[in-house]
Amino acid sequence: MAAALATTIGAVLLAAPAVPVAAAPPARMAVPQPPPGGAVVTVKTGGDRAGDGSLVPLPGVTLGLYPTESDAVPALECVSDGDGDCNFVVEDASNLIGTRPFVKQIAAPGGWFANPSLRTGPGSGSGSVDSPYVFQTPTLEAGSTYSSQSDFMFSSTLGSNYTASNGVWQNSRVNPPLPSRCGLDIAVVLDLSASVGATNLPILKSATDQLVDAFVGTPSRMAVFGFARYSPNQNATTNEIYPNHPELQSVSTQAGADEFKSQYADWGLGSGTNWDHALYRVATSGVHYDATIVLTDGNPTRWGLQGPPVTPSGDGSNTHFADVEEAIFSANLLKKNETRVVSFGIGRGVSGVSGLNLAAISGQTAYDGTNVVDADYFQIPNFEGAGETLRDFATASCTGSVSVVKEVVPAGGDLTDAVPAPGWEFDAAGADGVTVDPPAATTDETGGVSFEVGFPQGQTSGGVTVTETQKPDYTLVTQDGLNASCVDRVTGDPVAVTNSGETGFDITVDFDSAVTCTVYNRAPAVEVTVDKEWVVDGVTYREGSQPDGLDATLTLSGPGGAPLTEQSWGVPRGGYDLGEAIQFDETTTITDETCVLDDSRVTERNGTAVDADLPYSDDLAGLSNTYLVTNTVSCEAAPPGGSLGSLGVGSLGSLGVGSLGSLGVGSLGSLEGGSLEGGSLGAGSVGSLGSLGSLGALGSAGSAGPVIPPVPPAPPGPAPTPTPPPSTSTPPPPGTSTPTPTPAPPSSGPRPNAIDGGAAERHTVRNLGITAAGLVLLGLAGAGAVAIARRRSS
Repeated sequence: MAAALATTIGAVLLAAPAVPVAAAPPARMAVPQPPPGGAVVTVKTGGDRAGDGSLVPLPGVTLGLYPTESDAVPALECVSDGDGDCNFVVEDASNLIGTRPFVKQIAAPGGWFANPSLRTGPGSGSGSVDSPYVFQTPTLEAGSTYSSQSDFMFSSTLGSNYTASNGVWQNSRVNPPLPSRCGLDIAVVLDLSASVGATNLPILKSATDQLVDAFVGTPSRMAVFGFARYSPNQNATTNEIYPNHPELQSVSTQAGADEFKSQYADWGLGSGTNWDHALYRVATSGVHYDATIVLTDGNPTRWGLQGPPVTPSGDGSNTHFADVEEAIFSANLLKKNETRVVSFGIGRGVSGVSGLNLAAISGQTAYDGTNVVDADYFQIPNFEGAGETLRDFATASCTGSVSVVKEVVPAGGDLTDAVPAPGWEFDAAGADGVTVDPPAATTDETGGVSFEVGFPQGQTSGGVTVTETQKPDYTLVTQDGLNASCVDRVTGDPVAVTNSGETGFDITVDFDSAVTCTVYNRAPAVEVTVDKEWVVDGVTYREGSQPDGLDATLTLSGPGGAPLTEQSWGVPRGGYDLGEAIQFDETTTITDETCVLDDSRVTERNGTAVDADLPYSDDLAGLSNTYLVTNTVSCEAAPPGGSLGSLGVGSLGSLGVGSLGSLGVGSLGSLEGGSLEGGSLGAGSVGSLGSLGSLGALGSAGSAGPVIPPVPPAPPGPAPTPTPPPSTSTPPPPGTSTPTPTPAPPSSGPRPNAIDGGAAERHTVRNLGITAAGLVLLGLAGAGAVAIARRRSS
């Protein structure tokens, strides 16, 4: 009856079994209008959550419209189109008008699976309900269209209305497999909801610790996320937010594992359970993980992607279809990116039919006690048993393999100082028919490599030889005389090692063992020296001999990635590794106000000229790494003095013996010379002359001398004899003699503007005085000129 009336309008309307999914996705089509006397039922289907939080339509979902819930054969079928619309066009003659039919799923598109039922009920785990994922439409009336997003499926009424949906039909992606190798990138997601309880919280952390420790010795890295009603989790009492750590951290060594575990050691409990937000945080972290392990003690009671203070959707006490639907969409985004989702339900809250929800976010294969590698979800009865199961999961991917972790001991250190080292090559070969894949590998940032061991038919063990390629200047550090130490991670027992050559070792590997070995090498002594020079007005000074008032402080990073700290110029800092990245910078201090820093450059690297800015970064290429930083400084020159003009004979007045006495401020009379500022005396301007002593009246000055502009200083040498200006005074009486002025002594110091390492008085003559003897000579000569210079200080 219904089959005869089935039509195809934007969908396939059949009464037959499921229609095969076409290779190309269905095209987008508009929701059709109801036919005469008929109605339309449209269901929106969703697949992945998008990065912005919205939902991506899922084409190819086959749904059926059934007269009653128990019917096995649908009256109509539809396949969702490119918009995710699955449209049932109900004809008037279908006998469905005036009834309330049911929508059920018939088939999922390739790469997806349907969830025929989900667990609903109280979030505590008691009173669990296996709720069929089936929805009844309203009574169909002619000329009407009924949407899953408004007229049925969708409901904003929560509480005991456990089948309240958000109106978008869910399907789950097939869970991608784990990579077939030992050494994985794992994200751990910890449920920190209040239901975990203060008693079980440390047990949950201990179980997680066992998982982490099981990866030690393998080239594995891990990240950790926490959640309750939000992710990251917010403490329900203090409102403290415990940050997620999406960055992958190596756990190949015990030191690395311990550091990783410290990140969640102090995490407290929140409230509510929001699987949706937790999985979305992992999916949008920007980091790819091989697997995401979800550790939860209860079913979701919240959904939504906003953090505090926004309260997420859901009532926080019960699990509804909507709480699980949204988690499925976020899990699908993870799986789309080839991340396997493995869900661990721990405790009574996720026992029994709660497996339906654990499967919906991961996959359909339950753990049966033997399939730890293939299982999608686990239901562990109590927290105490979780640690062992998690450890089994970690070691299972490594059975029948050999992992080698390279650690480098710094020069002068011991094994406790060793760190994982990338870039080391190891070769591996089997004996007695045993195969090793790959035959050679280079350690990654975890310091580890892994070799898969294959055995001939009927053989369960065989020999493997591993040999490292030694690096120049490194030395192998033996352990009790052996080139490596090895352990079986499955049993925890040591594995016998025999040396093979200078850098190799032989071991026996069983098909069900997971052997991990550690090889140590001592690094050569690598050091960094940063030296300093100053170029001041063209004169070069090594650090420590530069003029006073010029200082610079060096900061240098490392070793081992340590931040910038102070370091003395020209003093080596050791403890680095070859190839280690370093950075250095300086802070300059110039207290001489006449000087300006023109430039600071790195001018030499390992004896080769360079021209680089500060701060400067480099990768250490040798055992001794040297750098030179050059600072260029300009200082203002001291200009020559001006002229007091022509002082007539006798214009100094009468100077009695001893009248100079203590040099106080005397009177120069009327000066017509130029300004003292800038090296010449302006008319009538004396400036600050310092202390001239008690001179009495100097009389009237002669005519003003020429203004002398500043000129570069002459090279060091004897000072020229002053040439007195023409005298306009009365000549001395006959028979008297005129003493010849005494020339200045030859200059024995640097040029007036040269910097000699701080020994010379630099750029500021602070005491401008005229000696008593000089004044007497000036008075007797009557025609001498005094150049009084004031070196400007700026």
